[in-house]
Amino acid sequence: MLGYIWEGIRAGLVLSLLVGPLVVLLVQLSLRRGTLASFAAALGIWTSDLLYISLSHFGLEGLERLLDYEYLNEIVGTVGSVLLMGVGVVMWYRQPPNLKAKKIMPSRRGLLSAWAQGFAVNTFNPFTAFFWSTFVVTQVHNHELLPEQALAVYGGIMGTIIIADAGKVLGARKLRELLRPATMLRAQRAGAVALGLFGVLLAARVWL
Repeated sequence: MLGYIWEGIRAGLVLSLLVGPLVVLLVQLSLRRGTLASFAAALGIWTSDLLYISLSHFGLEGLERLLDYEYLNEIVGTVGSVLLMGVGVVMWYRQPPNLKAKKIMPSRRGLLSAWAQGFAVNTFNPFTAFFWSTFVVTQVHNHELLPEQALAVYGGIMGTIIIADAGKVLGARKLRELLRPATMLRAQRAGAVALGLFGVLLAARVWL
């Protein structure tokens, strides 16, 4: 059983390292709205991943029909690119937070908004959809894993993703403590440009 967990850990490391827009989102939310909001966004990402696991594992037949849809990649990619560019534009024009101001606990609505951002960016990232659908088919169903073996693989993946994302959030918290007010605007706009570029590259990959 440890071998299946290790397989999940390796896959989780790959997914954690390659999903670039999510790293930028977590860091920017931590800088602007605090650690709790960033964790709420991470929870949205994890919810999206669990949804992909469930749909891929239990709805394989329907998933195969969905993946065969001619314009699926274009639809998901377009929504994802518009979402990333939109978040980037909003982030560019927002005033940077006052690092010296007293920290205020995010409201329930603010936490829900952060959760929704994490969920949406991860859900409409074609790489995430491709990863889960391909992994479940090739590494779980094709190998005819038993339920407990599949659960060990999924547990290894999700455990690794959760630990990696928690590290990103806490690392961004430390970065917030080190940044000076004069550099906050540059850091925020660098994140905005990064998200915008991810959106442009995603659109180019889908349509060109």
